[in-house]
Amino acid sequence: MAKIGILGGSFNPPHKAHRAMAKAACEQYGLQTLYIMPNSRPPHKSDEEFVSDEHRVRMIKLMIESMKDGKCRYSDFEIEHGGVSYTYETLTRWKKENPEDDIFFIIGGDSLEAFDTWREPGIISEKATMLVAPRSGMTEKELKTLCKDFSKKYTGDFLPLSIKSSYAELSSTKIRKKHGESGSLPGRVKRYIELHGLYGCKMLTYDQVPQEKELLKCLHATLRPKRYRHTIGVADTAEMLAERYAANDDSFISSSRQAGLLHDNAKYFTDAEQVALCDAYGIELTSTERENPSLIHGKLGAYLAEHRYGVKDEDILNAIRYHTVGRPRMSLMEKIIYIADYIEPGRVIPGALHPLEEIRILVTQDLDKALVFVIENTIDYLQKTGRTIDEASLATLQYYTKNGI
Repeated sequence: MAKIGILGGSFNPPHKAHRAMAKAACEQYGLQTLYIMPNSRPPHKSDEEFVSDEHRVRMIKLMIESMKDGKCRYSDFEIEHGGVSYTYETLTRWKKENPEDDIFFIIGGDSLEAFDTWREPGIISEKATMLVAPRSGMTEKELKTLCKDFSKKYTGDFLPLSIKSSYAELSSTKIRKKHGESGSLPGRVKRYIELHGLYGCKMLTYDQVPQEKELLKCLHATLRPKRYRHTIGVADTAEMLAERYAANDDSFISSSRQAGLLHDNAKYFTDAEQVALCDAYGIELTSTERENPSLIHGKLGAYLAEHRYGVKDEDILNAIRYHTVGRPRMSLMEKIIYIADYIEPGRVIPGALHPLEEIRILVTQDLDKALVFVIENTIDYLQKTGRTIDEASLATLQYYTKNGI
């Protein structure tokens, strides 16, 4: 029988007390796995207090990454179910799907004080052992007494969790009122809030391009892990190609790496957010781009590179802007980023018209021919999968094949 912990809640936003409660439950009660489970819409909170599920999920995953213990995992059990989340329904469904699990459900002392008002508290206590963390103003003795009283009142055990008193004072409500400007947040979560301007927080911007270490922190705090690894792969590949084709120009090599790091910096926004931001910033979109938002992160990324990260080099901005669809008469840096995005070491593209390994060898010998192969592969893939081909990609292919490249 597996000992499974569930820490539910709004996580709006997730903060250090949530992290402390999860760690304490695993350590003090020998849990094998603990699931951090956000609810879609808690019954006791209004919609206007909420940021999107997408934002909360990303922040939770960033918090879990910071824990590094391997026991905590994200669960979409309630969000995928949708609608109002009641704990007794969640535990009943979980137990039905996982009958062998020994469930430990984690709450705060303030929630325990209100436990009698929950829907079906008797069912909840039957399905799970309740682990209770102290909340503001509650002593350890008071918590133990409260747990004993509830253990007598209901079927099942109510057991105390021990965490630092400073964590007992934290709450998502207080953090929201401070517009996310709080030392109560894990570092990556705080940076995510700043980069998205959540909870009324002023968006983070730089007057000049930050050092790579700082830039990587921003990217790590926003991009999904797979996208972040891809970004590093593109930057490394772009640097290698820049060294190959502009060996004596250190500035160009450095700028190419910077373009590689920032080429997908807008990818952490949802499709709907990207369209809305383009409209807000006056970035013109074609009808094809509006119908296929995956095409527009280059344009938005160039805007953010300039206005958020302080990039002034027009060649870098254009390399970011055109790295998805290309354009006729691309500069050397634009070609490098376009190709690097396709051939970076993490890419696996089975069944391509021109095999990826062939392009990786060719690119060290003939950059322009490699460019044509990448464009042809991209258009061939879009045709085979029935996806829309952007006009810019067709114009790019026509230009480079017409000119005999």
